[in-house]
Amino acid sequence: MLFLKGFARFKVPGGKLIEVKLNYSNSIQSIQILGDFFLYPEASLKDIENSLLNLKVNESEENIARIVSNVVKNKSITLMGITPEAIAKTIKMAVDK
Repeated sequence: MLFLKGFARFKVPGGKLIEVKLNYSNSIQSIQILGDFFLYPEASLKDIENSLLNLKVNESEENIARIVSNVVKNKSITLMGITPEAIAKTIKMAVDK
């Protein structure tokens, strides 16, 4: 199967920079969320990324934000300079290019 590569960069208004790199076909096969933001605990970024694996790329931005929000809540993650909505927006930008 052929995978497409996606990349997007988004500056959160009044916040930090988010970058998303991913490989996808109909769904996300791998994803890396990068940027100059902070989160605690740092290792929890992997939990957010893992929650997005195999997600259909035609999911709505709102649903992606909901998935990220649920992980943030369930794992007691503190996001600084970014939001679940900003992560979702950047993911959609990466697959819509």
